[in-house]
Amino acid sequence: MSSRKIKFEKILNARDMGGLLNVYGDTISSRLLLRSANLADATEVDKQVLQKQYHIAKIVDLRTEMERKEKPDVFIPNAEYQFIPIFDESMAGISHEKSLNEEQILAAIPKLGFLYRQIVTSDFCRENLGKAACCVMEHDFSKGSVLWHCTEGKDRCGLLTAVLLLALGVEKGTIMEDYMLTNEINEGKAEKYYEMMLLTGKTEMEAATIRDIFLAKEEYLNTAFGAIQEQYKNTDTFLCEGLNISRKLIEKFQKSVLLER
Repeated sequence: MSSRKIKFEKILNARDMGGLLNVYGDTISSRLLLRSANLADATEVDKQVLQKQYHIAKIVDLRTEMERKEKPDVFIPNAEYQFIPIFDESMAGISHEKSLNEEQILAAIPKLGFLYRQIVTSDFCRENLGKAACCVMEHDFSKGSVLWHCTEGKDRCGLLTAVLLLALGVEKGTIMEDYMLTNEINEGKAEKYYEMMLLTGKTEMEAATIRDIFLAKEEYLNTAFGAIQEQYKNTDTFLCEGLNISRKLIEKFQKSVLLER
C-alpha cells in the first residue's frame, strides 16, 4: 500500500491507485487513477511530475465554490478541470476541511459519521458523487491520468475513491486499507495540531479530538458502507440505481484501467 504514495513538494496525501488487485485477481494499471489533497500550493516541480510522469489529463475538484475561491488549484497546462462539489455550501460547514477554527471543529466532530452517511444518501450529495464517478469513468485514458481531490484528500476524496474501486471489483477490506493510508501521510500534521491545541489551553481530550479529524477512521467509511447496505440490494444496485452509473460505462471503465490476470 505505502509504495503507491506519490511524493510531491507541496501536494499532500497523494497516491496512485495502480497496483491494487480486485477480487478476480486483476490489477489496476499504474499512473491512470490518482487521488490527493488540493493542488493550491503545488510547485513547479509538482506540476512537472504530474505532467511528465503521470501525463495528467483531467482534474476533478470535489470542493464547493467557496472552497475553490479560498484556495484555487494551480493551473496545469493541457489538463481539463471539472468542478463537481460533493457538498452544497450549507453542508460545507459540517466538514472540518473548510475551517481550522478549533471551536467550529469541536462542534463538527460528532457529525462526521453523519456526514459520510449523507454523502451516499442525500439527493444532492449522491447525485454529484455519481456525476464525479462518471466523470472519471468516461475519461479517455489514452490521453493520460485523472486526479480527483477535495481539501484534505480524505472524506469526499475517500468516498469517491471507494465508489471507483467498488466499480472495479475491489473488496471493501482493500478499499479500507487505502482509505486508512491517510493516517501515515497526515500523522505529522495531526500531531502538530494536537500540540498547538494544548498550548492554547485545550484539554487533552479536546486536543485529541482536533488531532483525529486529520486522520481517517474506519467507523466513518463503515458508516457509509452500512448506509449503502441498508438501502440497496447490493453494490451493483447502488452504483447503477443510486449513483446512476450505467453498467456499460462500468464495463468500459474496467477495460480501460484493469490489467487482466
